[in-house]
Amino acid sequence: MKNENPHIEKSVADTILQKGVAITLPAPFFIRWFKKTISVTITNPYEGTLHRVARYYLSTGLTADDLEGLTIEKALELHVKHSKAISKAVAVAVLNGYIKGWLFTKFLAWYLRWNASPQALLKLVAILVTYGGTEDFITITKSVRKMKLTTPNLGQTKKGS
Repeated sequence: MKNENPHIEKSVADTILQKGVAITLPAPFFIRWFKKTISVTITNPYEGTLHRVARYYLSTGLTADDLEGLTIEKALELHVKHSKAISKAVAVAVLNGYIKGWLFTKFLAWYLRWNASPQALLKLVAILVTYGGTEDFITITKSVRKMKLTTPNLGQTKKGS
């Protein structure tokens, strides 16, 4: 049995997104005179960015159970149905900001669909969903729940207002 330490796994995940996960794409036509390829990097997402990524990912309705035991036909069907949402999730994460995300998500998502491999996009989405901050959100939610803000404290004996 493997010796697993959740604290080590969390620090490795944090390091992955702090340094950034990059994919290399062919440069757009107007840049090809200067550079042949460009690198697109995803770093730690802001809370708003994570919210947008989660919204796009959840709009697909996919679960881990859906992805097990796929046939080729089912995989192609899922690709046709959900490739736009996946590419938008990656585009939002690359842009990582409110104004940039609002202005350029559709264009960057289109560019990623036509110039990035499906494996690269899915790898980036998996990293974002797994390590993008959901564990921190769950921890905050649990700690707020433990605080029991509605219970009387400081010597109060009656509930209510």
